[in-house]
Amino acid sequence: MTAPLTFIAQSHNLWGDHHAEGRVEAMRALYERRAPDLLATQETRAWSREILDAAMPGHERVHDDFAGWESQSNLWWNSELFSEVEHGAEDVGIHDANARLFWVRLRVVGEERTILWTTAHLSYSGNAVEVETGVNQRTPQAHRVTEELARLALPDEPVFFASDTNAIATAIWVIGNAGYIDSFSALNRQAPPTHPVVPNPFRDVVATPKSPIASPHKTIDYIFFRGPVRPRSAEVVEFFHRGISPSDHYPVASAFTLPQ
Repeated sequence: MTAPLTFIAQSHNLWGDHHAEGRVEAMRALYERRAPDLLATQETRAWSREILDAAMPGHERVHDDFAGWESQSNLWWNSELFSEVEHGAEDVGIHDANARLFWVRLRVVGEERTILWTTAHLSYSGNAVEVETGVNQRTPQAHRVTEELARLALPDEPVFFASDTNAIATAIWVIGNAGYIDSFSALNRQAPPTHPVVPNPFRDVVATPKSPIASPHKTIDYIFFRGPVRPRSAEVVEFFHRGISPSDHYPVASAFTLPQ
């Protein structure tokens, strides 16, 4: 008989190369102090991937020649709890170079049980296609994500989808109507805002690059899941190192238990 397994999963948009030099120490400090058992990142770069590797020496991640694993997303896991079975990157129509639905199938160490740990960064509303056409691009992307997850998942396998959705409505509904729930809703809670982090010492104004209108506080980062798994807690992580946040997004961390 298998024993219950409780672990911490985290999703974090790392803000690409923006103000990289000023954020290095904050990013290192966060992951040295609060390394989750599973980590999914968006807007990853070679330098931030190296920082996370060094800050979490007990973790493994996906190694692959496809450029998106370095320039878009990657997936880490605590090697004492999980081992890799296989991984891949599926095109789901995201409008950014090498952006994909990234996934890894992990086996619980010493057991036959597996989980599917995945991430994708749905298109920012300022992408060129949406600016030109005025048509929401995240809703069709969400449909394609859920279709790919349905194809990839094994019967009765817990599936986790960590995402910066860049969405507050229809794309979220698509994911929910495909049988997923986020870690806050599952605990009968409203998810707190995840973007933007305030204060931001790197910005002189609150406007966005696309408009003089300030970006409102919004919840766009989630950990969705389905299958035989129990959510235990959910947190939007507030972390500053000497007044600096690791990113302009707060990480989302959730505890889950795989039952007996």
